[in-house]
Amino acid sequence: MNMKKLTALFCAFAMTFSLTACGGAKETSDAAAVPESSKAAEGTADGGADTGESQASGDAITFPLAETKEYSVFAILNQEYDLQDNISMQTVTEAANLKFNFQSVMGADLKEKRNLVLASGEYPDMFFKAGFEANDLEKYGKQGLFLPLEDMIKQYAPNLSARLDEMDGWDYLTSSDGHIYSLPGIERQNGAMTTYWINKRWMDNLGLQEPKSLDELYEVLKAFKEEDANGNGDPNDEIPLTATDVVKPDLLLAYFGIPYDYGTKTAVIDGELTYIPTSETFKKYVAYVAKLYQEGLLDKNAFTQKHEQQGAIGQSGDVLGSFFDAGAFLTVGRDNDDDYIALTPFEDGLYPLGTGIVPGTMVLTDTCKDPEVLIAWADQFYTEEGGILTWLGIEGKTWQMDEDGNWEWIVGQGYGDDIATVRSSSTIQGAAYHPSIQSDFWFDKMSEKVDPDEVYLNGEKAKVAAKGAVPLPMMRYSDGDAKTISTIKPDIDAYIDQYVAQVATGELNLEDSWDEYVATVGNMGGGQLEEIYKNTYKEAIGK
Repeated sequence: MNMKKLTALFCAFAMTFSLTACGGAKETSDAAAVPESSKAAEGTADGGADTGESQASGDAITFPLAETKEYSVFAILNQEYDLQDNISMQTVTEAANLKFNFQSVMGADLKEKRNLVLASGEYPDMFFKAGFEANDLEKYGKQGLFLPLEDMIKQYAPNLSARLDEMDGWDYLTSSDGHIYSLPGIERQNGAMTTYWINKRWMDNLGLQEPKSLDELYEVLKAFKEEDANGNGDPNDEIPLTATDVVKPDLLLAYFGIPYDYGTKTAVIDGELTYIPTSETFKKYVAYVAKLYQEGLLDKNAFTQKHEQQGAIGQSGDVLGSFFDAGAFLTVGRDNDDDYIALTPFEDGLYPLGTGIVPGTMVLTDTCKDPEVLIAWADQFYTEEGGILTWLGIEGKTWQMDEDGNWEWIVGQGYGDDIATVRSSSTIQGAAYHPSIQSDFWFDKMSEKVDPDEVYLNGEKAKVAAKGAVPLPMMRYSDGDAKTISTIKPDIDAYIDQYVAQVATGELNLEDSWDEYVATVGNMGGGQLEEIYKNTYKEAIGK
């Protein structure tokens, strides 16, 4: 197995901003691999002739279609692999009697080429795994380029509709004009902030328990520093906590007893939305970070080092007590990641979670004829069986059950000689967001032979997620408010980071500088930001 390639692929999939896709292998499979739920999608009418044709009256759309329907599709590649040649995509299109003509681009070129295609007026019927964000959906939907899908979803996608009902998820797909312009990817809810990993082996060495409060966390970090936690006889080589210019110390705010939303830097406290950077909670956070830094418990390079430097340090020896990363193995390597546990949130219901719903994975344009056929076809991916197919590919070709009743990848059988290639070339998932659910089977029946580090990571992330909640409702900003946020927020956030570093390093005294800091944030537009967030929140909850 090419572990470097696998690690890169998994990292792309684990970080929510990934835009890498899939494609590959040359063989097709029979229709038996297609979920039963793909065979027919019921409309609102009772019964309906089994003609295989799409009926405007709402009759059932039955697959395979009586006549082949052909669609143009824009999608992204994963390395050299194209969905046109992908066994999983071939299987589900041939079984439905659909033909897709793919225009495929590299992930690095995705946004530029996608926007050029839309601007040209010669755009495809469907964008698939093309990474549209909410503002893109709003923009092109309001221009009439993207079709509103909410009625078709309710009529022709019963599996997706049921999932959205179960998750109260419709709101997270709905644009400000009330329309839904895309199908989602639906995953298990995980933490919305980068995971905090702490060295369990060091705690065991020192007879310490996992901390359950900020005070206990301080005591553990202090012991890491002072008591030769790694046991090598050198009392000065341990780094109790590190961070970088990307995964910053402010990720600790998830443990400060507030339902913190990292994107807006707000939290709903006693029913009121509060802008945290000018609050007493943030002042306590700055004091805590300053204490850690000045006592040598926070890495002296924590405010400036690049994220790749964290990995270099973590894999250079047994020196890190705790850090933030999507997976522990990304910092300390695969041989040492199980020395670390994800720090359990101190209180129930406060750790911020993502919604588990990712818009923008499948979009239909106004050139698309019989769009309900594609909605009905995609609905199969929102079943357990469909989720297995999109994430794992075809049983007996790309994956199989082992002797313990768990699944494992098949390598060296024509679809790739390592896991990364099989996953990229022959599953619909690859490493990019796509329209489907992430099946329970993926998590619950994954063989440790697949990737013990991923199995371990899934368990630790689930432990954290069990203590969390989504911090905010769907926040829909007006065009003017969105422009204001994008204009002033980057400078304010940079100033906040600078202030925390200045206090931590002793350049500024917290008590002497706090009022001036708050005033500066206000003068830069912090009050305007807070007002936008408060008004949007009130609208979201109907007040």
